[in-house]
Amino acid sequence: MIMPSRFVPVVLLIATRVAAQNVSELQVAPPSISIKVGERYGLLATAYDRAGNVMPTARPVWSSNNTTVARVDNSGTVTGMATGVAIVEARIGQKRGQAAVQVTAGSTTGGGPTTTSGPATATGVDPYAGQPPGTGTATVLRIDPPSVYLLPSENTRVAPRALRDDGFPASPVQVTWKSLREDIASVDANGTVVALSPGQGTVLMTGPSGLTATAPIVVQQAELAIQEGASLTMAPGEVDTLHVVVPTQGNRLVSPIALSWASTDQSVAQVNLTGVVKAIGSGKAVLGVSGLLQQKNIDVLVHRAVEMMEVLPSRRADVEVPLLATVKFSARALAADSTTVPEARLSWFVADSGIAAFDATTLVLSGRRIGRTTISVRGPGPNPLAATWNVSVIAGSVKLARTRVGLSQNGRRQLRASFIDDTGAVLGPATGLQWSSDAPAVATVAEDGTVSGVGFGHARVTATAPGGKNATADVYVESELLLAGTRGSSSKLQLYWIDRSNLADVRRATSDTGQAMDAAFSPDGSRIAFVSTRDGNPEIYVMYTDGTNATRVTTDPLPDGRPVFTADGGGLVYQAQRAGKIGIYTAALDGSGVRPLAADSTSQTPTVSPDGGTIAYASVRNKSYDIWLMGRDGANQRAFTKTADRNETEPRFLRDGSLAFLVERREENRTVRQVVKADLATGVLTPLTGIDLPVSSFDVSPQGDLIALVVPADPGNRRNPMYRIYLQPVGGGAPTPIPTGPTEQMVAPAFLP
Repeated sequence: MIMPSRFVPVVLLIATRVAAQNVSELQVAPPSISIKVGERYGLLATAYDRAGNVMPTARPVWSSNNTTVARVDNSGTVTGMATGVAIVEARIGQKRGQAAVQVTAGSTTGGGPTTTSGPATATGVDPYAGQPPGTGTATVLRIDPPSVYLLPSENTRVAPRALRDDGFPASPVQVTWKSLREDIASVDANGTVVALSPGQGTVLMTGPSGLTATAPIVVQQAELAIQEGASLTMAPGEVDTLHVVVPTQGNRLVSPIALSWASTDQSVAQVNLTGVVKAIGSGKAVLGVSGLLQQKNIDVLVHRAVEMMEVLPSRRADVEVPLLATVKFSARALAADSTTVPEARLSWFVADSGIAAFDATTLVLSGRRIGRTTISVRGPGPNPLAATWNVSVIAGSVKLARTRVGLSQNGRRQLRASFIDDTGAVLGPATGLQWSSDAPAVATVAEDGTVSGVGFGHARVTATAPGGKNATADVYVESELLLAGTRGSSSKLQLYWIDRSNLADVRRATSDTGQAMDAAFSPDGSRIAFVSTRDGNPEIYVMYTDGTNATRVTTDPLPDGRPVFTADGGGLVYQAQRAGKIGIYTAALDGSGVRPLAADSTSQTPTVSPDGGTIAYASVRNKSYDIWLMGRDGANQRAFTKTADRNETEPRFLRDGSLAFLVERREENRTVRQVVKADLATGVLTPLTGIDLPVSSFDVSPQGDLIALVVPADPGNRRNPMYRIYLQPVGGGAPTPIPTGPTEQMVAPAFLP
């Protein structure tokens, strides 16, 4: 709770200095004076910043709207020139303060005051009419303003402007004025225009050497309005200024000289002749303004004095706001008896809105940019209570879109990061992160989070946000192709790594006690699903790309095989033999949630589309193998190929969503096999290989430029076939075999994503 006190904390002083860079209010005192012709009076202009503090170094520019009646110098000293009323104004930027000056008859001595543009004549006529100083000969005259709108009986003053050819002010010249429609508007020797009757007239200004200028004078009967609306709420001691405008004439201000203000209750609110209102005590009053044959009112409510202010959060600690997150503030104005003053206006200010934005309607502060700023709330009244909080916009927690990634040597992949709140909800893209790798010989990381594979192994990449919070991702760098094969004297299939750049460099990936085969990569390339017989039965296992953390997924006593990951990497789709049939099943990586997707006929070799919405597989339902499609949940099963004279098997979804598969057909009394690619939307087929090799299986690189073909070494040996793997550029080129010994096998190629 904030109490009035003469003690101002250092934090508040610092915040005030930051906030007081622009003038928020300018007051002229006294608001009205009465002097005699020849007398001088010093007016005082006081500038306030947004926190209500006086700005002693602010210097206003002074002006008078009628220099024939009263003039004012740069220090605010007013000199009476002739009987009448003038409005003296102080201006700093867009902020203005006014005082009404009434000049009464009196004697002048000592030659009397003069204007800066020329001497006043004995008749009170200013032949220069307050023209600004300039140099050179005038070639053009202008009237300011260029057009005038008035109500009947209203008056205003137009001023001459003498200009050179280049548009800059020339030396002031003497001018004369004339109305071309004296029945509509008159003009005197000082440029004062008086509206007489509705219509459109013209004033003519004539200068030396035949220079002239004209301005239209439009006199219209129109309704007045109080710019501030129908009601005004104020605090005791508060000062405000009311303005009368003409809505149908662009909301132009009506000169206070033509108006008269009054209050129905001087003990509640007082108003002077220029519309300056001062709240005296709590209660209600009606302020009326009359003039130009019209009367308008505004209700004024002066609420109880605010003696205390209750705020949340506490000001004792800095407020930390995660970037793009929000913090709720609240403040209540309280009277001396601790009851709420609901009518009191509370003003909120943020020192740097680029760092934090504040919605004064919802009282919610939003972090925009990492940094420090302040937020303040100020109560009403001439000596308002105020509270200031130090605000730190921090990065919040960091979350990486991928916590694991697999790369080939020289491969690249960008890690994307987000800021999250305490509940894990994403706030937005993370910025200003520092990236690092704990094993640069394995993987490096650039400033934008792009990870590059350097050498085989495992590295950990860390993204650190300003403030120290971080997130990590495991990076596994291996060769681009994984296959099952036998090496040396061993007849057991194991998994091996190989690169197209050096086909002789074959590195072992598993040392399984049984056989390991049918490898498939997770979408992020960090994990491998494979089939192992280590427990005496073909079951599916999952491990990290570097061979660590191998876990068993399936446990059925019947064989499982050909696993592929779901698009989100959270589950597997595979073929399994159950009840004498091979069907398509799915399960989570921990082995839970096993359920059949297509188990009513022989269905095998599933593949999942990149978006995860479609599963393709080979099925025998029409006496030959065809490619079938279904949804991720097994629904909407339908045949994609319907060919009784050929077999379509081994489907593989490619990165662009097209589907590659193997076609076997009879051609010229021989069986030929060919890999083709199909557009699922149109069914159009594109050959990826020729028909020279008896291909039994294949895989295509993620770039789509290389295809790995499994080919029997001796197609005629069906009892003990030996298989080799050939690498062939897609679209043509000679196939290159991966070197093998005479008794070695190579099957089941899988490219790293």
